[in-house]
Amino acid sequence: MCILMMMLMIWIFVLFQITFELTVKQLMSFDPDEWTENLRKEYMLVINGFFTLPFPLFSATYRKAIKARTKVAEALTLVVRQRRKESDISQEKKNDILGALLASGEQLLDEQIVDFMLALLIAGYETTSTIMTLAIKFLTETPLALAQLKHIAESRSSSGTWITYEDGPRWMGREEHEQIRARSEPEAPLEWTDYKSMAFTQCIVNETLRVANIIGAVFRRATTDIDIKGYTIPKGWKVIASFRAVHLNAEHFKEARTFNPWRWQNNNNSEAVPSPVNVFTPFGGGPRLCPGYELARVVLSVFLHRMVTRFSWVPAEEDKVVFFPTTRTLKRYPIILKRREETRSSIGIGNTADTGRQKEN
Repeated sequence: MCILMMMLMIWIFVLFQITFELTVKQLMSFDPDEWTENLRKEYMLVINGFFTLPFPLFSATYRKAIKARTKVAEALTLVVRQRRKESDISQEKKNDILGALLASGEQLLDEQIVDFMLALLIAGYETTSTIMTLAIKFLTETPLALAQLKHIAESRSSSGTWITYEDGPRWMGREEHEQIRARSEPEAPLEWTDYKSMAFTQCIVNETLRVANIIGAVFRRATTDIDIKGYTIPKGWKVIASFRAVHLNAEHFKEARTFNPWRWQNNNNSEAVPSPVNVFTPFGGGPRLCPGYELARVVLSVFLHRMVTRFSWVPAEEDKVVFFPTTRTLKRYPIILKRREETRSSIGIGNTADTGRQKEN
């Protein structure tokens, strides 16, 4: 009799921990332990203070955020100083971002490196975990997309057939993620070629980024007078450029508020944008393009691969997405997660469950 592990999880909390541990690993080569968990808890206080009034006298949340930021900076300063000492004693360099900063020919000060690492922790932490949560939510609410992610490949070189759905025919071929999974051992890491072969996964990633709009807007200053549709923005004025207004504009995307990953399968499709580079900017653009955009896509793709090949899930309760002051789910999207028997020991996600677990026969 097959036994499945079933866990009730507050999904965003789990992903917060996963993405933070991954970011710390890339920054400082630290494996998860008590120190990294304490750092994460302080960082949560920092993030909570982002959208509060900056008056310590009236805002307890802001006061806690300022104190937590000081603690995080002090902890990172100790790490930087220790690594400097180690680099002076040994010529061996660690292959992480801190090592690259210390080896920089610009001779950065400790304070500059700490500020840089603080920014990177924020950039690679909450935004990535939130988009992972929303990807699961959107897939759950779009069963056909979830089924295709599991069972449909983009390659038409294999044997397959056309299946007609209400919105048109689609190619049914070899399984995209199951095919990748079958090529390697269960514990083997994915290769770059595996990532590049996840064609429909990239459609899911694009559509999640478009609909979710984790970064809703950016602030810029007009360097010259700008005329837009009869309005003039004077030189020197500050401008809020809204990504959400563009991504959810029906002039660019048919049924723009509907999660439809198939619109990305063919850029010549009438539902796709005629020139995605002009109207699809989840990571910004130009010289201020997010430097971690490819890493974010890789993390989300690998995460989806592990989820659809090793787990099944259902939402524990209804939840909805809100966009103010930040994009998030109101209830942090609790789910009931089931792990297949043959992969039970292959991932340690169960250790981070917020509530108890039970067995189901």
